[in-house]
Amino acid sequence: MSELNHTTALRVLTLMNPRKTYHRASIRGVERIPESGAAMLVSNHGRLVFDAFILLRLILRARGRLPRAMADHMWFRLPLFHRLFRLAGAVDGTRDNALRLLGQGELVLTYPGGVPEVLNGRYGREHIDWDGRHGFARLAIEARVPVIPIAGIGVNNGLVFLSRGRLLGRLLYRHILRLGPSYAGYRNPLALGLFPVPLPLSMAVALPLPCQVTYVVGEPLDPPATPRDGVTRQEEQQFAHRVSDAMWELIGRYGGTAVGR
Repeated sequence: MSELNHTTALRVLTLMNPRKTYHRASIRGVERIPESGAAMLVSNHGRLVFDAFILLRLILRARGRLPRAMADHMWFRLPLFHRLFRLAGAVDGTRDNALRLLGQGELVLTYPGGVPEVLNGRYGREHIDWDGRHGFARLAIEARVPVIPIAGIGVNNGLVFLSRGRLLGRLLYRHILRLGPSYAGYRNPLALGLFPVPLPLSMAVALPLPCQVTYVVGEPLDPPATPRDGVTRQEEQQFAHRVSDAMWELIGRYGGTAVGR
């Protein structure tokens, strides 16, 4: 992307998530992110409402590079969010988009746990939930690019979920937004932040608690040398486990209480 686009992206990221100061957000080990060349950045989701945009802003300021975030398809079906996400450098999180960007030498940021990782996490405890979601490992092997783990410490301290949110999720995703059966498992819990009453649609409107957030960048992990068209399921799983082990190690060293392993 051009410098002008970087400037635009920084303005949009500030508009979408002006909470770098609010969360006293910082990043450690950012020098491990290369100044040029393709790499896949992998992180853990948390209860911070679009926490990825805090991380994108920190990396852009520190390294002068704008990672391209793989976003849920949902956001590109909502007109206003569609435009804002694109201006911030995010793209629809498809396999083809990821391979194209990696082939162009870009940084690609992905959250293997997706929305389920947010909803299944426990307040105040770092959490990884990548069960069966190993597509990022196959992409890195096929593209022959390193994977750089980034542990978000404190990202589960923003909101307290007061309900499981299954009924509200069905109402929001299936009946209001009409996103189809692929979103049948998405939930929308009642959440308590700085508002005096719990609110539905919490991931869009609730103001998180002013928790401190630190992102810790781990050492790049090179994928196995495998022919692009011959990646086996075992190789994919083994590499994914290497990355998740590195994430747990970062959480154990820099985080509070790890849960779910």
